[in-house]
Amino acid sequence: MELTIETKLALNDGHLIPQLGLGVWQARAGASCEAAVLAALEAGYRLIDTAAMYGNEESVGGAIRKSGIPREKIFVTTKLWNSDHGNPQRALDTSLRKLKLDYVDLYLIHYPVRERRQSWRALEALHAEGKARSIGVSNFTIRHLTELLAQTKTVPAVNQVEFHPYLYQRDLLDFCAGKGIVIEAYSPLTKGARMKDPKLVAVAKKYSTGEPRPALSRSRLPLVDRLFPRSESKSTAQILIRWALQRGLMVIPKSANRTRIFENADVFNPRRICVSLTGLMKTSEPAGIRRMRSERKLSRKNSVTDNGATT
Repeated sequence: MELTIETKLALNDGHLIPQLGLGVWQARAGASCEAAVLAALEAGYRLIDTAAMYGNEESVGGAIRKSGIPREKIFVTTKLWNSDHGNPQRALDTSLRKLKLDYVDLYLIHYPVRERRQSWRALEALHAEGKARSIGVSNFTIRHLTELLAQTKTVPAVNQVEFHPYLYQRDLLDFCAGKGIVIEAYSPLTKGARMKDPKLVAVAKKYSTGEPRPALSRSRLPLVDRLFPRSESKSTAQILIRWALQRGLMVIPKSANRTRIFENADVFNPRRICVSLTGLMKTSEPAGIRRMRSERKLSRKNSVTDNGATT
């Protein structure tokens, strides 16, 4: 099947989810976040990934309303934060109030904290009520998933984890595929740490001609196409995003930069790009701990995970 920006993946509960989305982790609440979401929607993205911990749910909701795009056309994800496991119902109600939405399309347990099992039962109830159309987890390892599946009949629709060629969690990918769980890749651009890797740069050059592509409308606004012309020059970011899409992963690159948001969506040209990064693939321990350390700086809340990390 040819990949397009409208490509969707089927979840195990029957719902469809856009394969490419915008992550808003670290997007400053207010005008900056709203502008990023509006740019993404204008570029054709239809998945926006936020979280209670990010502190920008109100901005995401505001941008969705300003976009004029019907609510049912936009897939919204938010997450249950570590300190809110005592009352997931109240936590989601708070998120919905900030978003000014009646439901979210996907509600995730942000980290595998010790209370995750009882919280999963609460998410099942929220799913049954229709407040969360799909439910899933984030930063769960095979051990966490195995433990959860032994105690529930509701298989998580999604497991959101850090995933890219430099953190290629093959065992987790295979396990989730076998259980019908879609992997959603956050930080697919390696948090910028590997963008100048000579091997990756060489791959980007391989798929670049240096010549601008003939005019081709990609938005409903001609001015947008003139301001952000398509080019046959491929960035290392585009290569990493395309690599993930080709492997059937959901991908949520984050950016608050309008030009980069459009660039990250310009990866749907299969005749010119069929990326193989086998030489870059490296396995590693799950990245949830590293992500949690980064997020700790943005939150004063304190909680203990089953991995022994604190936030």
